[in-house]
Amino acid sequence: MLMYFLYIIVLGSLPFAILYLNSTDMDLTLIFSRVDLVIANSAYENRILCEDFPKFRKVFMIPEGMDVDEVKHVKHDPVEPKRILYVGALRCYKNVEKILEGFAHLIKRGDTQYRLVIVGGGAEYASLVNLAHNLGISSFVEWKYGLSRQQLLCDYAETSVFILLSPLESFSRVVYEALLIGVPVVVLNFGALSSLVEAGLAEGVNSLNPSEIADVLLKATSKTYAKVSGSINAFLDWKEYSNRVINVYNKLLEMQNALDFEEGLLGRS
Repeated sequence: MLMYFLYIIVLGSLPFAILYLNSTDMDLTLIFSRVDLVIANSAYENRILCEDFPKFRKVFMIPEGMDVDEVKHVKHDPVEPKRILYVGALRCYKNVEKILEGFAHLIKRGDTQYRLVIVGGGAEYASLVNLAHNLGISSFVEWKYGLSRQQLLCDYAETSVFILLSPLESFSRVVYEALLIGVPVVVLNFGALSSLVEAGLAEGVNSLNPSEIADVLLKATSKTYAKVSGSINAFLDWKEYSNRVINVYNKLLEMQNALDFEEGLLGRS
């Protein structure tokens, strides 16, 4: 079951329910009977929604907003030793332990010129640090938390590969930020981010096997990638994102006003 958040937008006495797809654990049958439309933040969410609720047709796809101008002006300047970067929460579904296992496989092959940089915090921190120790790679892993925006952008700029192996991302802002900066990206070749692999924008892993993860990391560091253009439809700055949401809302308002007008005419007849 997908997880969703519901936002109610109210204008005067006229409420509209607009459903944003993200992640919750609730039965949406009743909610769907009461909302006017659904906004999905990726083509993947759009497809899953249509499969789960085939009778509901009022679906709009609007990618989430980003600070495109800020990110696209960051110069990608990778340093040595080569850095592999993960940014996100340290939770089970993020598969950070699989990143550690794949990285350990890379190091044990003799590719010791790599470092793994993990930026984020969460409930799995202690167990992940312990796993890195048991894998014998503690000296090759750097843990960071609470970075300023500029510090994070600096990590993007210096990294050779960005990796995210979570299967539950509907839209991953950190992946798109890496792409805009020109950092090679490794993601799962299934789920929402597989579309990036299909488009040739990212390298994909077909499983969570440590050997395959190591192979794809090595492949990503050996290729040259052009910086992705911000003009691609997947990237919306906050102004464009806001305009699209407002336009959808205005269309709803116009439809409701027209319906109220017709009902008023029928009431007078």
